Amino acid sequence: MWETDNIWARRPDQVYQNENKRPYSSESRYTWAGPINPQLYGDHLRQLSHETERNIQRLEKSKGIPSHSFYRSLGINIREKTNDSVKRNHEVLFASRDSLSSMSGMSVNDDASSVMSEAGPVNICYLCSTLDEHRQHLQRMRIPKKQTQGRKQTIQYVAPRPKVKKAEPKEPVEHFTERYKVVLWTGNHPEASTDANVFISLKGDEDVLLPTQLTRGQSKKRIFLAPGSRETFFIKGPQLGNLEYLSIEHDGMEKKHGWYCDKVEITDMRSMQHWVFICKNWLSLHHGDFSLARNIQGRYIEKKTYEYECTVVTGKKRMAGTDANVYVTFHGTEGYSSKINLTAPSRKKLFEKGSVDKFRFSFKDIGAIQSVRAEHDGRGIASGWFLDRIILQSVEHPNVIYYFLLNGWLARDIGDGQLWRDIPAKRKLAKEVTTADGKRIVVLKGKPVNYQVSVTTGDIRYAGTDANVYIIIHGKKGMTKKMFMDDSRDNFERGMTEVFELNALDVGPITQIQIGHDNSGPGAGWYCENVTIKKYLHHDDMVAFLKNLKKKRKPKDKRKKRLSDKLKERQKRPLHDDDPDKEEEEDEDEEEESDDEDKEYKDVFDIDGKVTKIPYYEEYFFECKNWFATDEGDGRLERDLAVKKKTVFFQDRTH
Repeated sequence: MWETDNIWARRPDQVYQNENKRPYSSESRYTWAGPINPQLYGDHLRQLSHETERNIQRLEKSKGIPSHSFYRSLGINIREKTNDSVKRNHEVLFASRDSLSSMSGMSVNDDASSVMSEAGPVNICYLCSTLDEHRQHLQRMRIPKKQTQGRKQTIQYVAPRPKVKKAEPKEPVEHFTERYKVVLWTGNHPEASTDANVFISLKGDEDVLLPTQLTRGQSKKRIFLAPGSRETFFIKGPQLGNLEYLSIEHDGMEKKHGWYCDKVEITDMRSMQHWVFICKNWLSLHHGDFSLARNIQGRYIEKKTYEYECTVVTGKKRMAGTDANVYVTFHGTEGYSSKINLTAPSRKKLFEKGSVDKFRFSFKDIGAIQSVRAEHDGRGIASGWFLDRIILQSVEHPNVIYYFLLNGWLARDIGDGQLWRDIPAKRKLAKEVTTADGKRIVVLKGKPVNYQVSVTTGDIRYAGTDANVYIIIHGKKGMTKKMFMDDSRDNFERGMTEVFELNALDVGPITQIQIGHDNSGPGAGWYCENVTIKKYLHHDDMVAFLKNLKKKRKPKDKRKKRLSDKLKERQKRPLHDDDPDKEEEEDEDEEEESDDEDKEYKDVFDIDGKVTKIPYYEEYFFECKNWFATDEGDGRLERDLAVKKKTVFFQDRTH
């Protein structure tokens, strides 16, 4: 029988079964957790107790410790088994609270002797079969210490996830590469104008262009189609091939939106093919057959071919000629020509120094010619070419002449190394103003005036020159002869401003100048910063200037024009492709300019209208900031400079 009386530090209280406080039966066993009746657990607990007993016996045999001494080492007093009641009593295998607390503080690696000596009387609980398992069990049942309160933890702010709106799927945008020119012709009928939104769609033999609104640029501003007008628009679309049908409509529902469409012209800007769609009908709910849309069949128009005579003038510079193949391409308002190779039928050598070569060729109508691209392939030895000018004249209409002035190099080793140049076209060249004894066929008489020319050389390395610098002044009446600027000083040095007094015939108000040098001497390259010209007025010019100024001082009716007045003025003007809104802008600009002039010349007349100041000279400013050199910049030795600023200076009438 187990002796359990000496293991309790304080015997547990009895637990009563009911309100009469009858204690449990004698079969109850008192444990540290309270009285437990082993019969409640049945055969399973008995079987576990027998297995525990067998495990202890196996431990005795393995360690060689007698059963009584082993139990005594664990602090358990065992009596002799004399009867069955003793056998039932040894099934109490629960340890005391003090023994549990002492065992929980020990490490697992401590040996059995230390446990026996320090822990005092201890039992193995019925859940453990070995001492190691019992120690682990005690370790798991150890009551954790209360954690000391530390400083308050800072609350870390976690931003909420942003709410992202799901993007609605967009329809794929088609990127068209073809460009079409659309010209709308409005009939010259009363009430034929409209400001409604106009849409067109096209059908070709290859593809279809869906309804597209006609606008100018990216803006959706309403357009205005006036009677008798021609308006031009550009749209993008797919490659349509040969156009067959056009559908045109607008969204105007009121009577004022009625529009009489005369015809529509479509031009493919890549192939330069041209179609015409004749309408000659109303698009209105109040005129004609009350329809806002028309389907029109197209007609292909083949462009006429024109023959031209081209004159190419090579400059007289040293090594100006070339043996390379020369090509020209002309650009017009309605397209461009093919690349034309300038060759001669005979074995004549072309493009020699100072030579004038003539060619004949033809190409389709490209409208008014705006520029030409002159180029060569750089073949041969010293292929650099100094081109003076190109002249293009129509064979069918000899009065149609285009001038392309370059006076520059096309070479790899001179200037910027480019073998091509785009040269703008000029319809007229200014005629030189000479006296009646001049040798030119066209003689214009003029009065001599004084010009004071100030030329500033740039303050950069090698900007100065020892070459002979000249200037040609262009005005509304013509141009002066070539005038060289030179005196006793060492002119056109770096960072210097040279002033020259020149006397030439009057060319009227100055519009531009030509300035250059003859490239003579070593290091002839020159960098020009700017040019200023003072033109001293003679008596007739002063009188004419004051008369014009007096007319401008009269009060003007600055009221806004009515729409009907604008339409009448528009019908009187020639047809053009400009925006109709430009007329209002031009009128506003004229009013602003007149106001500025009134402020600038307010002291010229007194209160009674008498002249107090007279104009003395006009000052024109030209900005250049470019090289005149064969080995710098674009290799040009002559440039055209336009007027940047004009100022009139006065003096008192008493002088």
